[in-house]
Amino acid sequence: MAVYDLSRLPYAEQMRWRTQRCPAHATNPGAADLALAGWQVFDPLLHAAHIRTRLPHAMPGHHGKA
Repeated sequence: MAVYDLSRLPYAEQMRWRTQRCPAHATNPGAADLALAGWQVFDPLLHAAHIRTRLPHAMPGHHGKA
């Protein structure tokens, strides 16, 4: 699951994200879409299997350095 916080973006940019349009096509509402938007409304009761309450643990001996 990925959660995006769009609240700091200008309203027009929030709407572009929500309608899943690239910047080049965001201003042209009549532009054809290659695929339909795939957003689903998140329901914590229906999607409980996707909720993780703890961050994953790092692998032993791995400190996040490349």
